Amino acid sequence: MSDLRIIVDHLKLEYSGLMDVREFFKIIGSFCKERDYQKKEDKNHEHNKSDGKYIEYEISPWKKVSDYHRYIIKIRLLFQHLNKVEIVKDKKKVQIDKGKVIIYLDGYMENDYLNRWDDRPFLLFIRTIYDKFIYKLYTERFEQILAHEVQDLYTEIEKFLNMSGSYKVISKTPRY
Repeated sequence: MSDLRIIVDHLKLEYSGLMDVREFFKIIGSFCKERDYQKKEDKNHEHNKSDGKYIEYEISPWKKVSDYHRYIIKIRLLFQHLNKVEIVKDKKKVQIDKGKVIIYLDGYMENDYLNRWDDRPFLLFIRTIYDKFIYKLYTERFEQILAHEVQDLYTEIEKFLNMSGSYKVISKTPRY
């Protein structure tokens, strides 16, 4: 059984206002593509209610760092009260989403993800000694890199949401 360590625990970001949900998903996809993460979709739910759309989206991108270590970033997005509104952008009318989003980012590092050291109890003991004393500096460096990458994703999302603050709402479009 592999060893899963929590490096970044529930880094939370809340935003309420105007946003483009499609562009939001593109930013997360481009981040994963730039950093060579493989995307794994865990949950994708959408509910239409009278006060707007509710979307719950959860992915776990992962990346092999070495033959022994693997990074996993768990991204959970909760969109609430999403409604389409018309705005003026570059002197053109554009439809965009208005609502609330809550984002949770978690960073995990998985050691021995291929379960090579779990065959016998003696190998498990050797793996523990190896992790605690011999390979400790490398493991700490990998943990710092993962924490930095999660913080980069957080900063990128924060920049995107701040860019959408300069729009002016004209009118709401009717819901069908």
